Amino acid sequence: MNVESITLGQGGPTVTPLCIGTWAWGDKLFWNYGSDYNSQELQAAFTAALEAGITFFDTAEVYGLGLSEQFLAQFMQKTDKQVQIATKYGPFPWRFASNSVADALTDSLKRLQVDRVSLYQVHWPFLFFMSQETLMNALADEVKRGRIEAVGVSNYSAEQMQEAHQILAARGVPLAVNQVRYSLLTRQIETAGILNTARELGVTILAYIGIIFDF
Repeated sequence: MNVESITLGQGGPTVTPLCIGTWAWGDKLFWNYGSDYNSQELQAAFTAALEAGITFFDTAEVYGLGLSEQFLAQFMQKTDKQVQIATKYGPFPWRFASNSVADALTDSLKRLQVDRVSLYQVHWPFLFFMSQETLMNALADEVKRGRIEAVGVSNYSAEQMQEAHQILAARGVPLAVNQVRYSLLTRQIETAGILNTARELGVTILAYIGIIFDF
């Protein structure tokens, strides 16, 4: 099945406009992996997505403590279709040097069993002991090395997005994506200036729907 495609940011990778989020893949804490569902169901979901023409998958190093990335690697080995992966870097407090980005990316690439990802995103804007400048320059280095095709951020405000864009632009690297909570019921990015700022900067909004857990 053929579906339309979009370009992430300015000259970034071309992907399907619908991206499959894989937070639940291997996550036991919030999603009861291993109890309510197992790897067979995940394989079926992956296959169904490909059959529907969706080849863009979003994961993160923290999803299932790495299991989400590992499942994607297993499933990708079983198809000859070109799959594009977006994964995320977590700016934890103990990551205060630029080599933390390279090390985290190396670990994600190993779990995914690939040499490169289409999109590498900063999972949240709380930088603790690493400055935005150090972080963005480390990401730009990885673009130059060829290990990531495009740089993205997640949950960034308009001001934080502008700062990240400016730092990357100085290195000749565009900011491709800001992944934020956005739906018909959750439209704060419109009033907070995030949507307009993204349009002005040429940054693609990758929307996710917030989940409310009832424990």
